[in-house]
Amino acid sequence: MKRILITGCHGLLGQKLVEILKPDFYELHGIDVHKDNLFPTRRRYTFHSLDLTNRSETLDLVQKIRPHAIINTAAMTHVDACEIERERCWRINSTAVETLVDAARRIGSHLVQISSDYVFDGEAGPYSELDRPNPISYYGKSKHASENAVIGGGIEGTIIRTVVLYGHGRSLKPSFVAWLVNRLRHRQDVKIVTDQISNTTLVDDLANAIIRSIVKRRTGIYHVAGKEILSRFEFALEVAKAYRLSDIYIQPTLTSLLGQKAPRPLQGGLLVDAAEKDLEMQFKTVEEQLILFREQEAMLN
Repeated sequence: MKRILITGCHGLLGQKLVEILKPDFYELHGIDVHKDNLFPTRRRYTFHSLDLTNRSETLDLVQKIRPHAIINTAAMTHVDACEIERERCWRINSTAVETLVDAARRIGSHLVQISSDYVFDGEAGPYSELDRPNPISYYGKSKHASENAVIGGGIEGTIIRTVVLYGHGRSLKPSFVAWLVNRLRHRQDVKIVTDQISNTTLVDDLANAIIRSIVKRRTGIYHVAGKEILSRFEFALEVAKAYRLSDIYIQPTLTSLLGQKAPRPLQGGLLVDAAEKDLEMQFKTVEEQLILFREQEAMLN
C-alpha cells in the first residue's frame, strides 16, 4: 500500500485529493497549518498540524512518515498579498519547497510540486512546457523559484502548472464561480476583465492528473488545465449560461482599471497536449466543467 503525504490538505486541492484517494489502496497523511482535522472519519488517514516554514519540524515529520510520494499543494496564492508581504510569500512558496525537496531526497520520495501559469509574463500565451518562464509578479517569481528547487534538487520530481482553479470544498473562501453565481442570483452588477486570457481548471481534473503522475511515475513539467482558452469575461458569460442566469449584470472592464497591486499576465493560458498524452487523460471543456461543478453543488445542498 502506497503512503502519500499531502501538504496544504485543508485547501481546495488538498481536500479533493483526500476525498478521491481511496483508503483501500493508499495510506494518507495530511499536513496543514490549521489545528483541526477536516476528515476525522476517513480510514487510513492521519492529520498533522504543522507549519511547513519550520524546517526542522518538517524534516523530522517527513522522515517519520517516510511517504512514497509527497504532494505539495500548500502555497500563499493571494497574488496581491504576495506583492505586499514578500518575505512571507517567499518563505511559504519557495523556502518551504526547498525543505520538502531536501526531505524527499533523504528518503527517496517522489515530490509533486504545484505551480502556476503566473511563471509566464502573459505576452504570448498560451504556453507549452518548453516555453521559458518570465514572471512579472512576486507570486510568479516565488513559484518559479519553487520549480527551480525541484528541478535542481536531485530528486524524482514532477511540476504541475495550473490556472484559474475552482471547485467545492469545506470552510473555504468562495471560488470565482461560486462568488459570481451568488452575485447574479441576487441581481448584483459585476465587473469582469476582458483582457485576461487563459484556461480555467476544475479541481477534479487537477487532482486526477496528480494521482496519475504518481501512479505512472511521470517526472518533469506538465500543464494541467481545461481545454479551452478564453477571457475572464467570456468565462463569466458561460457561468451565467450554465446556471440559466441573466448575464446583463456582467459588465466588461480592463485589468488596468482595477488598481491591483500585482501585475497580471494578460495573454496567458496553458497548452495541455503533453499532459493529456502522457497521463492518458482528456481534460474537460468549460461546459463540462460547469456541469460537474453544478452537479456537485446540488449534492452539497
